[in-house]
Amino acid sequence: MTLLSARDAHGWYFPEHVVIAHDGLMELPGEIRDVVRDAASRARSDGVPLCARVDVPLDDIAEDRPLVTRMVRSEVRVDCVPYSALPALAGDHASSAAELRTVLRTQKGVEITSAVVYEWRRFKEALERLPAPSLERMSFVHDLDVAFYFIDPGYDVRAQATRAHFVDAGRSLDDVMRSAARGDVENALAQFLAHHLRSLELASRGDATEAILEHAFAIHFLQDAFAAGHLVMTAATWLHGNAHVRQRHDFYNARGLSVGRALSRAPCAELGESVLDLAGLTPCWMTSGDGFLGLSPDASDRSHAARAVAKAELEFALAIDPGRVVAAVGALGEREQVAIGTLVDPAPWWTVRASERRDLRANPSSAMRLLRAAASAVVKLRSSQTLPAIQVGASAGTFDAEILAGALDPCLPRSQTDPAFTEEGDMVPCGKGGALALGTVGTSLLRPLLVDWPASQVDPNALQGESNRDLGWAAQLIASGDAQVLIPPHAPVEFFAPGISVSAGLSYRWGTYLPGRVNRSIAELNVGISEALQYDSAGRAGGNPHVTFLDQELRWPIVWELLTSYVLPLDLRRGHEAGGVLLLNGVRVHELMTNPTPVFWGVDIEALAVALSRGRGAYPLYAASPELRLHVGLANPQAVQPSFRPEWGPTIGIEFTGGYATFF
Repeated sequence: MTLLSARDAHGWYFPEHVVIAHDGLMELPGEIRDVVRDAASRARSDGVPLCARVDVPLDDIAEDRPLVTRMVRSEVRVDCVPYSALPALAGDHASSAAELRTVLRTQKGVEITSAVVYEWRRFKEALERLPAPSLERMSFVHDLDVAFYFIDPGYDVRAQATRAHFVDAGRSLDDVMRSAARGDVENALAQFLAHHLRSLELASRGDATEAILEHAFAIHFLQDAFAAGHLVMTAATWLHGNAHVRQRHDFYNARGLSVGRALSRAPCAELGESVLDLAGLTPCWMTSGDGFLGLSPDASDRSHAARAVAKAELEFALAIDPGRVVAAVGALGEREQVAIGTLVDPAPWWTVRASERRDLRANPSSAMRLLRAAASAVVKLRSSQTLPAIQVGASAGTFDAEILAGALDPCLPRSQTDPAFTEEGDMVPCGKGGALALGTVGTSLLRPLLVDWPASQVDPNALQGESNRDLGWAAQLIASGDAQVLIPPHAPVEFFAPGISVSAGLSYRWGTYLPGRVNRSIAELNVGISEALQYDSAGRAGGNPHVTFLDQELRWPIVWELLTSYVLPLDLRRGHEAGGVLLLNGVRVHELMTNPTPVFWGVDIEALAVALSRGRGAYPLYAASPELRLHVGLANPQAVQPSFRPEWGPTIGIEFTGGYATFF
């Protein structure tokens, strides 16, 4: 029943969360990554089974050794959880830092990550065999979902009761943040702010383990905000129900969405596509979502999301050890210092008027000043009241209104700013008499992340589009070639061969939701006409040279697969090989139409089905994978030979069949 439920709408699927997190961390110099590594090492000492290196990619931690637990069986395993996998576990597999700690300290964290590595390898191997456009990419997402349903029983319902993973696209950042100050955290921005601030506060006080767990949630929701399907939801969208939300989510994830930066002073049409910032990123880009992340590191969706993650990771490192980070950046070359400075810049060029951009300063001196200001803001967090821990889907305590005000408006009268961080260039975005409030939490820590926050280039209320669902009712058309043998008790053997048939019907299909064969159906009801030659074992024609049957068929072709493949422990390889050979899949009833009036001839069961392919196609049209089927049953020979006694005899039939199905 869990598998029958509609899947959750996630921002990115697990491996994509890992890839973005790893890309973002790798944008930072090794000396800064070492600060994060040392914090992860302290968490390991506290019983959290993180890998020793924080910069290890997902592929490199996998070992070709079997993993067998009560829940899962895999030929590939991991013995530790990579740092970059924490954001993927947070939010989707845990709703709070306390729950995430439990996931990591029990077998579940290793089980989930091992399943991910196994499926990620399958995807990359498929890429090497086929060009990317030929892949049914959502099938890999659904394959992993199946494993998650078993390993993590709460996975299928955890996100259904909350809108926290989505950007509230119908409201401005100002409005969303002011609502967050009152405890409304049912959106990705408020979730990010709450977890990010709490992680920085904990890290600044030396609580490495709890800080890393909270930081994982912050990165998760930050990444979700860059997913196309999560940037198009408004209050009006939710009124149409979860099914509509899911189809809208899936449509824009696959199609992509043109986005810009929410705090940009100029619209994308004015900025043009040729403008680049110091990181080489365009101010407007095309983003995707869940299952459709760009395959190369320089893909626009991947690079912009990774850039935001790099900013959050830098601030996290500053909170862990501000002096060490500032000293490490001070030892870098001037070019690297400028690059780091852009990560903590609260007023980059796209947030100011075009006439003011030429007056902005981008040099090593200003970069180091911005970094020291961020470090000073972190120090202030040590003495602040720690935000209470929150659970995804629950309300939160109030934020410090002054902090959020500084994030929304980074300017103050110059007399109220810290002179240690104030220079003439800071007047550019603030006007005469004002200056950036550098050194404050809102301006130096939150604002640099908000300036990268994406928003749809088109009013979300004007966007139209829903995906076709590859789970639901479908119409199908099937053609077959077959042969049947009737063995009466006291009469010659009757042959009905060769025969051809055409049938049509309804089915409830699972599309790409199961490993094994694509486009599995739960149940089918088909009605068709078959035509066959009739002769007996002596070579003589039967009662008719040929016969016409009306065939009515009811099938349940996945029951055997479920009963034999999807049991605990779930065998990942066996799941993908499932569906090739199935037993006891359906029943057929045949009525003879050759006589003046229809006569009941017999009934048989589909004893065996052997798939000749894994299935193919993309919704809404699928090729029903061709099969060889063996039928056994009982029939009345008198229906075709009136001279015979009405003694029912066994029948054996073999059929080659295939066709197409299209979803409603």
